[in-house]
Amino acid sequence: MSALPTSRPARARLAGALFALTLLGTACTGGEEPSPAEDPAAASDAGGASDAGGEADDTSDGGGESSVALPQDPYPITPAPEDFEAPAACSGEGAFFASVGDTAEPGLPERAGETLTVTVVDIEDDRALLEATIGDGEPREVEPITLGETVTIDLWTLSVTSVCADTEQVEFDLID
Repeated sequence: MSALPTSRPARARLAGALFALTLLGTACTGGEEPSPAEDPAAASDAGGASDAGGEADDTSDGGGESSVALPQDPYPITPAPEDFEAPAACSGEGAFFASVGDTAEPGLPERAGETLTVTVVDIEDDRALLEATIGDGEPREVEPITLGETVTIDLWTLSVTSVCADTEQVEFDLID
């Protein structure tokens, strides 16, 4: 028995299919060539070019540390339920409290080896402006919060039980 001859139409169909896939791929990407940032081969120095003894490249930030502070969104609050009935304000019902400029007393419990410090920055009308700091990190704002609202800060969820503009204090509970 002899081997079947390879058909030229089959090769042509295969070549045509490959060409069609290439065109389809180009159409899906908008037909644009990738920029050097998108195409590692385009940004290559041909596998071995050096600075030829010139100045050292100072674009490194020294091991991943950045000198530019990244903006952080405030911790979002969760509004009180629609059927929430607020208790009397400034009644001392909260397990924790803090005055403007001070941190929460007593200190919040440690969780997963981390600490949380809550500071009252200001009180505007019935809303408290708080900052939260986890461990030795940078303070981060909490959206303005009022009576009955909650905020989750990493492993802690706080519920505001009172905002007292007269005494400049905020009371809250820790929800487990």
